[in-house]
Amino acid sequence: MTPQPSEERDLLSWRISLRAFFWRSAALMVLTMLICAPILPYFNVATWALASVLSALFYMWIFDDFQIWFENRNTVWRLTNRALYINDPENIEPLELALTDIAAIGKLSFWSITLRLPTRQSITLPLVPNVRETKAQIATAREAAL
Repeated sequence: MTPQPSEERDLLSWRISLRAFFWRSAALMVLTMLICAPILPYFNVATWALASVLSALFYMWIFDDFQIWFENRNTVWRLTNRALYINDPENIEPLELALTDIAAIGKLSFWSITLRLPTRQSITLPLVPNVRETKAQIATAREAAL
Protein backbone atom coordinates (compact mmCIF):
# COMPACT_ATOMS: atom_id res chain seq x y z
CA MET A 1 0.00 0.00 0.00
CA THR A 2 1.09 3.54 -0.62
CA PRO A 3 1.68 5.87 2.29
CA GLN A 4 -1.21 8.23 2.87
CA PRO A 5 -1.15 11.83 3.97
CA SER A 6 -2.27 12.14 7.57
CA GLU A 7 -5.58 13.78 6.61
CA GLU A 8 -6.54 11.03 4.15
CA ARG A 9 -8.55 8.19 5.68
CA ASP A 10 -9.97 4.94 4.34
CA LEU A 11 -13.74 4.78 3.94
CA LEU A 12 -14.32 1.53 2.09
CA SER A 13 -12.44 -1.32 0.46
CA TRP A 14 -13.80 -4.10 -1.76
CA ARG A 15 -12.99 -6.81 -4.26
CA ILE A 16 -15.01 -8.12 -7.17
CA SER A 17 -18.12 -9.94 -5.96
CA LEU A 18 -18.69 -13.58 -6.85
CA ARG A 19 -22.28 -13.14 -5.67
CA ALA A 20 -22.84 -10.23 -8.10
CA PHE A 21 -21.30 -12.31 -10.91
CA PHE A 22 -23.64 -15.19 -10.07
CA TRP A 23 -26.77 -13.01 -9.97
CA ARG A 24 -25.79 -11.23 -13.19
CA SER A 25 -25.27 -14.62 -14.87
CA ALA A 26 -28.57 -15.95 -13.49
CA ALA A 27 -30.46 -12.87 -14.70
CA LEU A 28 -28.90 -13.26 -18.14
CA MET A 29 -29.92 -16.93 -18.28
CA VAL A 30 -33.51 -16.14 -17.23
CA LEU A 31 -33.70 -13.35 -19.79
CA THR A 32 -32.37 -15.71 -22.47
CA MET A 33 -34.98 -18.31 -21.45
CA LEU A 34 -37.73 -15.72 -21.83
CA ILE A 35 -36.41 -14.67 -25.23
CA CYS A 36 -36.29 -18.34 -26.29
CA ALA A 37 -39.84 -18.96 -24.99
CA PRO A 38 -41.46 -18.70 -28.46
CA ILE A 39 -39.60 -21.86 -29.55
CA LEU A 40 -40.98 -23.84 -26.59
CA PRO A 41 -43.97 -25.31 -28.52
CA TYR A 42 -41.55 -26.82 -31.07
CA PHE A 43 -39.19 -28.49 -28.57
CA ASN A 44 -39.49 -30.28 -25.26
CA VAL A 45 -38.75 -28.33 -22.05
CA ALA A 46 -35.33 -29.95 -21.49
CA THR A 47 -34.13 -28.99 -24.98
CA TRP A 48 -35.48 -25.44 -24.53
CA ALA A 49 -33.75 -25.06 -21.14
CA LEU A 50 -30.48 -26.46 -22.45
CA ALA A 51 -30.58 -24.19 -25.52
CA SER A 52 -31.29 -21.18 -23.31
CA VAL A 53 -28.45 -21.93 -20.89
CA LEU A 54 -26.00 -22.62 -23.72
CA SER A 55 -27.07 -19.40 -25.47
CA ALA A 56 -26.50 -17.41 -22.28
CA LEU A 57 -23.09 -19.00 -21.75
CA PHE A 58 -22.20 -18.26 -25.39
CA TYR A 59 -23.26 -14.63 -24.90
CA MET A 60 -21.12 -14.40 -21.75
CA TRP A 61 -18.15 -15.82 -23.64
CA ILE A 62 -18.60 -13.53 -26.67
CA PHE A 63 -18.96 -10.38 -24.55
CA ASP A 64 -16.10 -11.31 -22.19
CA ASP A 65 -18.07 -11.65 -18.96
CA PHE A 66 -15.74 -14.43 -17.87
CA GLN A 67 -12.71 -12.31 -18.82
CA ILE A 68 -13.96 -9.42 -16.66
CA TRP A 69 -14.06 -11.80 -13.70
CA PHE A 70 -10.64 -13.30 -14.50
CA GLU A 71 -8.87 -9.95 -15.00
CA ASN A 72 -10.28 -8.37 -11.83
CA ARG A 73 -10.32 -11.30 -9.41
CA ASN A 74 -7.29 -9.99 -7.45
CA THR A 75 -7.94 -6.26 -7.81
CA VAL A 76 -8.77 -4.29 -4.67
CA TRP A 77 -10.67 -1.01 -4.87
CA ARG A 78 -10.10 1.37 -1.97
CA LEU A 79 -12.13 4.51 -1.36
CA THR A 80 -10.68 7.27 0.82
CA ASN A 81 -12.03 10.71 1.61
CA ARG A 82 -9.86 12.11 -1.24
CA ALA A 83 -9.54 9.45 -3.96
CA LEU A 84 -10.45 6.05 -5.30
CA TYR A 85 -7.46 3.71 -5.58
CA ILE A 86 -7.43 0.68 -7.85
CA ASN A 87 -4.83 -1.77 -6.58
CA ASP A 88 -4.14 -4.21 -9.39
CA PRO A 89 -1.46 -6.77 -8.42
CA GLU A 90 0.06 -6.46 -11.90
CA ASN A 91 0.88 -2.76 -11.33
CA ILE A 92 3.48 -1.56 -8.85
CA GLU A 93 1.60 1.63 -7.99
CA PRO A 94 -2.18 1.72 -7.58
CA LEU A 95 -4.17 3.77 -10.05
CA GLU A 96 -5.54 6.87 -8.36
CA LEU A 97 -8.70 8.74 -9.27
CA ALA A 98 -9.27 11.92 -7.29
CA LEU A 99 -12.87 12.24 -6.14
CA THR A 100 -12.90 15.80 -7.50
CA ASP A 101 -12.26 14.31 -10.98
CA ILE A 102 -15.57 12.43 -10.94
CA ALA A 103 -18.23 14.39 -12.83
CA ALA A 104 -21.11 11.94 -12.26
CA ILE A 105 -21.93 8.49 -10.99
CA GLY A 106 -24.01 6.27 -13.30
CA LYS A 107 -27.44 5.25 -12.06
CA LEU A 108 -28.62 2.37 -14.25
CA SER A 109 -26.40 -0.59 -13.39
CA PHE A 110 -27.37 -3.36 -11.00
CA TRP A 111 -23.93 -4.96 -10.65
CA SER A 112 -21.33 -2.33 -11.52
CA ILE A 113 -20.68 1.36 -10.97
CA THR A 114 -19.86 3.72 -13.82
CA LEU A 115 -17.95 6.88 -12.98
CA ARG A 116 -18.12 9.67 -15.56
CA LEU A 117 -15.15 12.00 -15.86
CA PRO A 118 -15.21 15.64 -17.03
CA THR A 119 -13.44 14.53 -20.23
CA ARG A 120 -16.54 12.48 -21.17
CA GLN A 121 -14.67 9.25 -20.49
CA SER A 122 -16.03 6.72 -18.05
CA ILE A 123 -14.57 4.16 -15.70
CA THR A 124 -16.52 1.05 -14.79
CA LEU A 125 -16.03 -0.61 -11.43
CA PRO A 126 -17.20 -4.15 -12.25
CA LEU A 127 -19.29 -6.49 -10.12
CA VAL A 128 -19.31 -4.39 -6.97
CA PRO A 129 -20.67 -5.98 -3.79
CA ASN A 130 -23.48 -3.90 -2.25
CA VAL A 131 -23.79 -1.57 -5.24
CA ARG A 132 -26.28 0.85 -3.64
CA GLU A 133 -24.27 1.33 -0.47
CA THR A 134 -20.98 1.64 -2.37
CA LYS A 135 -22.50 4.19 -4.79
CA ALA A 136 -23.86 6.16 -1.86
CA GLN A 137 -20.49 6.18 -0.10
CA ILE A 138 -18.68 7.29 -3.27
CA ALA A 139 -21.26 10.06 -3.79
CA THR A 140 -20.97 11.20 -0.19
CA ALA A 141 -17.18 11.21 -0.29
CA ARG A 142 -17.25 13.06 -3.64
CA GLU A 143 -19.59 15.74 -2.27
CA ALA A 144 -17.38 16.19 0.80
CA ALA A 145 -14.25 16.46 -1.39
CA LEU A 146 -15.86 19.13 -3.59
